Amino acid sequence: MQNTLIIIHVIISVVLIAVVLMQHGNQQGLSGAIAGGAETFFGKNKGRTIDAVLNKATTVIACLFVVSAIVLTVVSVKDKAADVEAVPTEATETVQVEPEAVPVDAEAAPAEAEEAPDETEEAPADAE
Repeated sequence: MQNTLIIIHVIISVVLIAVVLMQHGNQQGLSGAIAGGAETFFGKNKGRTIDAVLNKATTVIACLFVVSAIVLTVVSVKDKAADVEAVPTEATETVQVEPEAVPVDAEAAPAEAEEAPDETEEAPADAE
């Protein structure tokens, strides 16, 4: 369900970008915006121009984008909450493990020390 909503949201966002890029820009400054607004306000075909259709389409697609973003957020939060509730409580508890006692053979330790050659006992007698 969440993957379907993500795909729909991406498609809506790409369409919104395309519609915004197809609109005509206002490069004439403030005077061009006032004159252009007056022409479309008092003209016969004010709702039939390409710019008017693109403006209405932008408004509708932007509303769809916001709604899809909210729905996607709500669904993802519910999915995360369900995942947290599904974790068993035994897995979250800490378990303390006692260290095992290793038996030490008292006679084996000195025997190993005797087998190793001691380099300090074999000092050369070159001092004479």
